[in-house]
Amino acid sequence: MSGTLYGLGLGPGDPELITLKSWRIISMAPVIAWPQGESGRSRARTIAAPFIPEDVEELPLSIPFTGDSAALEAAWQQAAEQVAARLDADKDVAFLCLGDPLTWGSFARLAALLAASHPVHAVPGVVSAQAAAARFSTPLVRGTEPLKLLPATMERDALLAECLNRQAGLAILKAGRRLDMVRTVLADAGRLAGAMVVQALDGGEERIMPLERAAEALPEDYFSLVLVWPQGRAPRMED
Repeated sequence: MSGTLYGLGLGPGDPELITLKSWRIISMAPVIAWPQGESGRSRARTIAAPFIPEDVEELPLSIPFTGDSAALEAAWQQAAEQVAARLDADKDVAFLCLGDPLTWGSFARLAALLAASHPVHAVPGVVSAQAAAARFSTPLVRGTEPLKLLPATMERDALLAECLNRQAGLAILKAGRRLDMVRTVLADAGRLAGAMVVQALDGGEERIMPLERAAEALPEDYFSLVLVWPQGRAPRMED
């Protein structure tokens, strides 16, 4: 017998954006796990906190947020072993994920290590780009306009090539440490005007401002994202 590993997408920050399915699994799983960096804080754990029962085992998994691929691989291997021990004891494990578990989500690494030996299921969540777009009254894309989800961790020239199509809406994620680079790329692509940066979405300290003046005005936040509307369509904030 084996328990099931669930990767739960919790959305960008607002606990009310958790799906009923994720809420049900959180309320029933005997083990709740999440990735935790050196700070000891976890946004995913904070989002789920109102729904975690008192009598469950909480399993923070130590994952260094580093560019050292060997250290990262070793940490995920150790995390997989910790989770496997619970699954082998016939306990379901709910793994908490920001946004969607399979859209640049850390759950993908854990699932890859365990899927061959244990049941694994992903539960989709609201992607931060969708939630950020809802802050504005201007549609991010409409009709036949394409939408591109891009990581700011791309090489500069590759990102620039993706941004040149002015008919496409852009959502550039993980921009925190690269806001200056993203700003210059969009300027080179002729798409800086109207671009907006969003931080701490639904997290109680939400910050939104034009990217033209954001790089120096905002604190560094890895989960910052930038939205760009097609053809320079300028957004405006909701009342």
